[in-house]
Amino acid sequence: ERWNHRLVGHIDSSFTIHDKDDWFWENIIKPHVKFYGETFNHDHTKIPLNGDFESYLDHLWVNYQNKHEFNPFHNHGGIYSFAIWMKIPTDYEEQNKLDNAKHVKASVNSAFSFQYIDTMGDIINCVYPMNPSMEGQMVFFPAKLQHSVNPFYECDEQRISIAGNVALR
Repeated sequence: ERWNHRLVGHIDSSFTIHDKDDWFWENIIKPHVKFYGETFNHDHTKIPLNGDFESYLDHLWVNYQNKHEFNPFHNHGGIYSFAIWMKIPTDYEEQNKLDNAKHVKASVNSAFSFQYIDTMGDIINCVYPMNPSMEGQMVFFPAKLQHSVNPFYECDEQRISIAGNVALR
């Protein structure tokens, strides 16, 4: 099933993934929910006034990103989100030597970024410079954290990522 209608991004090929027998949830994501909660004292299983809640894998999808496609700053629903880079055909350093990146203060060709406001009110950008060594790595973060996926150029291979959301029921 196509997933594009649920994205704010300009990515032509995005599809839902079915987590057969909840294998991905039980073996990959659920341990991260527990670890994140313990590390950051983020226990979403107890909500005062409302009782107990159970977390679950709300959505899971795959993006096949082509050159020039992007996902602007956005956030997700639920409590946590994640992205796993399966294939990265470009190198951030090389992408930021291209003509469109010359003479700019901070080029972000082929980067994944978080954006947030610090305690002084400044907007902070946390840039992940994408390259093939990051294949298989995952970022796991609060769903409301603003993030973006920048375009890459001069490469006809697709960047492939898996993403999803964790919610409460």
